[in-house]
Amino acid sequence: MRKLKTSHKLRALEASIETISKLLAIYLVYLVFNWLVGTLLGKNLAEDTLLSLLLLPALYVLRDADHIVDPFTVRVTLFSDKISVIRGVSPRVNDTLEYQSVENIEIITPILGWLCGYATVRLYSPGGSVEIPYVYRAEKVVRIVEKLKKKNI
Repeated sequence: MRKLKTSHKLRALEASIETISKLLAIYLVYLVFNWLVGTLLGKNLAEDTLLSLLLLPALYVLRDADHIVDPFTVRVTLFSDKISVIRGVSPRVNDTLEYQSVENIEIITPILGWLCGYATVRLYSPGGSVEIPYVYRAEKVVRIVEKLKKKNI
C-alpha cells in the first residue's frame, strides 16, 4: 500500500482564482450593459433590474465553488493489484480500479499544474473510469500503473 501525494493548497488557490475571475467577469458585464443602455438608449435602468439579470449567472458560478474545498478531500492509495481514490465530503466517493482492467490512461494538466508539477490522471477501463485528481508527478504515476498492470496480467 502506497499513498500518493496530491496538490491541496495550490489547486484550492487555482479554483479560488477561477471562481473570483468568473464573478468579476459577470460584474464587468453588468458595468458594460449599464453603460451601453445609458449611452445608446439614454435611459437609466433601475439598479435592481440589472442586478436581477446577473444574479442567476453569479449563482451558477457559485454553485461550482465546492471545487475550492475538493482538493483537501482527495486520498489516493496504490495497492499491489488496484488503485483506490477517495474524494468528497457529501457525497463521499470511493473509486477503485484493478490494474489489469486499465485500457487507456489520460493526463490532464491545468496551467498552474503545469507550472507546479501536478496533473489529473484518468484511468479508463471497459466498466468505467477512475480519476486521480491533482497528483504530483503524473508521468511517474502512469509508469507505476503500467508497471503494476504488466505485473498483474
